[in-house]
Amino acid sequence: MNIIIETRDTFTVYGIRHCGPYSEIYKAFDELWRWAQAEGLESRVLCALAVYYDNPTTRTPSLCRSDACLQFDAPLADELMSELIQPIDVLGGCYAKYRHVGPYEALESVYSHFYQTWLPQSDYQRTELPSFETYLNNPRTTAVEALITEVYFPVAPK
Repeated sequence: MNIIIETRDTFTVYGIRHCGPYSEIYKAFDELWRWAQAEGLESRVLCALAVYYDNPTTRTPSLCRSDACLQFDAPLADELMSELIQPIDVLGGCYAKYRHVGPYEALESVYSHFYQTWLPQSDYQRTELPSFETYLNNPRTTAVEALITEVYFPVAPK
């Protein structure tokens, strides 16, 4: 597992809260992209990302919280916000970054390997910040085996 340790600044994204199994976050992304298209914001999107707040192995999947988000080239006007679409701050800090190439369905095994193998053998420990994933290409126009996801695991030195 090729991990790069990065210190990241806090940044703002815009998203929709999803409560339920993480495998169903695509529903929130579909709604988010419809909103971006309707508002003429598609060309300003830098990347899509998801923020994951809960551990689905210890919390009932139907109660897991995540945010489907888009990062834009500049802050959005307050008038574009609604009860559904909200600004979300992704907190800065130390992260272990892993670049995954392949299907999204394989990401569960990436998390398992990271937490069960890499982290215990490293000089780092988990923090309470949520993990997040950035999606660097479009799943509608990219072959499944070529999808690129960067997974950011929050860590701190032991």
